[in-house]
Amino acid sequence: MLATLVQSGILAVEGHVFSRLDACPRCGGGVSGYDTKERRFAVLIENGQKRPVHVAVRRFRCTDCGQVSPAHAPFYPGTRLGSPIVDLCVVLSRTMTPGQVSRVAASLSLSIDRGSIRSYSSLAFPEIPVENLFGLPVPRSLITLSLMASAPHP
Repeated sequence: MLATLVQSGILAVEGHVFSRLDACPRCGGGVSGYDTKERRFAVLIENGQKRPVHVAVRRFRCTDCGQVSPAHAPFYPGTRLGSPIVDLCVVLSRTMTPGQVSRVAASLSLSIDRGSIRSYSSLAFPEIPVENLFGLPVPRSLITLSLMASAPHP
């Protein structure tokens, strides 16, 4: 059941365009559209096959300093997967080896290699709120994705 919640939550963001940036993060100046980049949010395992799930992140150029910055999106700097997936790796790494985390992720229909898990667990992150679901600590950020998937669309 948890795997279904995780999978539906991740699929809810597939194709979503993150396009909000109010001001330049460097100098506070105004921003104008620059381009849009596709980013891999997660890799699902469906019928034994890996299936990347992508989102689009709009980038902006500062009209004052020229800095190109991405819109607010659920990614940590220096990571290649969405922040809810990274949160899961970090939380599980507190009590499991990278190999065990990779196997638990696979049981949740997520493909995450041990090297990435090891890398994410060594980075400094803010406190990650968790809930205990089915005996497993699950980051609230991942639960929130699942709630978005189950919310009625207007």
